[in-house]
Amino acid sequence: MRLSREERIILAELKVKGIECGSPLQGCMKGTRKTILNEIHSWAADLNAPNILWLKGYPGVGKSAIATEVVDQLAALGRLGSSFFFQRQKAADLTPQALWRTVAYDLSRRHSSVRKTVILQLEEDTINPTTPNLETLFRHFIREPLMKSMNMPKARLPVVVIDALDECGGLEGQHSAHREALVKSLRNWSQLPTKFKLIVTSRGENDIEQLFSTTEHHLIEILAGNIVDSQSSEDIKIFLMDALRKIAARYALSSPQMNWPDAETIDLLVYMAAGLFIWAQTVIKFISLGQPKRRLNQVLEGRAKGNIDYVYDQILKTAFSSEDDIEDFHIVIGAIILIKAPVSFTCLAHLLSMDEFTVEHICIRLQSVLEYHNNLHFYHQSFVDFLLDRNRCTPGFWIEQDRENRKLAFSCLKVLNSELRFNICEVESSYVKNVDIPDLTSRAAKSISPHLMYSSLWWVSHLTETRSDTEIFGHVQDFMRKRFLFWLEVLSISKRVNLGSQMLLCLVNWIRTYRQADATELARDMQKFVATFAGVISQSVTHIYVSALPFLPSTSSVRRHYAREYGHTVRVASGGLSDWPALQLVLLGHTSAISSVAFSPDGNRIVSGSRDQTILVWDAETGATGAVVAGPFQGHSSWVTSVAFSPDGNSIVSGSRDGMIRVWNAVSCENQVWSSFRGHAECLTNNINFPPGFKYATVNL
Repeated sequence: MRLSREERIILAELKVKGIECGSPLQGCMKGTRKTILNEIHSWAADLNAPNILWLKGYPGVGKSAIATEVVDQLAALGRLGSSFFFQRQKAADLTPQALWRTVAYDLSRRHSSVRKTVILQLEEDTINPTTPNLETLFRHFIREPLMKSMNMPKARLPVVVIDALDECGGLEGQHSAHREALVKSLRNWSQLPTKFKLIVTSRGENDIEQLFSTTEHHLIEILAGNIVDSQSSEDIKIFLMDALRKIAARYALSSPQMNWPDAETIDLLVYMAAGLFIWAQTVIKFISLGQPKRRLNQVLEGRAKGNIDYVYDQILKTAFSSEDDIEDFHIVIGAIILIKAPVSFTCLAHLLSMDEFTVEHICIRLQSVLEYHNNLHFYHQSFVDFLLDRNRCTPGFWIEQDRENRKLAFSCLKVLNSELRFNICEVESSYVKNVDIPDLTSRAAKSISPHLMYSSLWWVSHLTETRSDTEIFGHVQDFMRKRFLFWLEVLSISKRVNLGSQMLLCLVNWIRTYRQADATELARDMQKFVATFAGVISQSVTHIYVSALPFLPSTSSVRRHYAREYGHTVRVASGGLSDWPALQLVLLGHTSAISSVAFSPDGNRIVSGSRDQTILVWDAETGATGAVVAGPFQGHSSWVTSVAFSPDGNSIVSGSRDGMIRVWNAVSCENQVWSSFRGHAECLTNNINFPPGFKYATVNL
């Protein structure tokens, strides 16, 4: 069923704009992986089987290729619900929130019953799809719509595919907050009816193993190393024979007299691959670059079974020999590994202030493991793992993350301080909003280069991963004192003002380590400026100077640095603010008087209790639409008179005039009561709190 124009407009609120979450690979070679694919389809057809399938395997066994093939086959059968391929180098964009919003959007497009419920949720506007709370997002846009779609035809029951779960969170891996939140939210899928299927592929890392040890699932494990199933070896043999035949044809090695490579060599290569498709693929790319007989002999010298490190070692030694090349290698490859969003080699060259030919030279030398024609990315994360592990990596090629991150932070700040300028897109009038400037997009493309856009969005991320550094701090101060407003122009034009406040909060935390009171004060003032005027700045780039700067408090550090040069627009003749207003947020949601509020220990949430007998949890940072991140919690039969967070932030305790104390799950943010206690007749709890250092709550009547 085609979507109406109105439905497309409403669902657009759910869609995550500007992300690429499809497969970066091709599917399986024809005739391979038959056993695994048949088992997956049998599981999907069995409506009584566990509703999660975990495809587990060592890095390089071909999980993503299988996932891609499954997606293609499910789409042909009309059963694909949604697919999402995590990639480590896109971790900043491919977040758990992006995953569940994408799944909800795809299910809504493909199933009218899901669409009906999702559109109702969006129209009611009680939950903003941009909420950072995964549990709320999943409940409202995945669970509830599916539970109201139980009559879907069997032939169209959706299967959702999530590939490379272990790459969620980027280089932080299982220590990432994103990864931790996603692993928790995946348990929710197992509580859905078994007809709604989910396929997850990943390595067997600790947090994922723990998830599936307590979650019912169907396991398919692809073996590698010393224990390889015969089907995997046969599939790799088919791949190698086909690929080497094509190479032989290119180099006139295919004549009967040459017999290259012979059957014994093929069998040896299959043995050395040890079930790792990435080993076979990397070897083929390496051999195909030139002098195939010599390169094949280099590979065969290793003889070790499943030793991908040896292959990577040969690639590096063959590609680089001079010290200059190796130094350039560290700069370029370190940046590609640590970059926060995909970039082209041209963009990277400008960002790093390197000659384009030098960057291209490094990339060409590594084309057996690196895609460089479009956005730069490695074919497989096992090469990144190899380069980051000092004990595994070829001597001289180890990428030291701290050093390379510093270079990226320095490069971003250098770009900002040299290329940001006043009225960067040469907007002539302050009478029009950004959306009403007809050629603003083309002006931006001309005036804001890709490397300037990258630097504007990610400089703080690289900065916070950099240790204290006097030179870097000097560049930060230069930016704060001279380029801050110009940076806001870029955020306004690129519709990214919503990122500014959080970035500046991170900047404040980074600057504190220098114990420079003036710099800390200016950074805090910058954050207040963005938080206060974000709405104005988002709508019109010129009103940074017309409707924001003139109305700063007289004590503002931003005013002190910028008003003299850029404040000749509007002048406050009398009155005005002497300091930032004390009122920061107004939160609306309860239907009766508020009786109690409390901050979470980390300061990010506020819990409130009301005479309407409910409890709400709010986002203390934004206070914007959708600031309610959980609730209303319902269960009390009279006024909620007191609320408090536990010291670890995992629980909320509430007391009421109904004589009950209730303990709520603050982690899942569902209307879930962990415990209830009755011991008072009525009018309980004027005050509940957790004394510092204690795990028990005290109650004052």
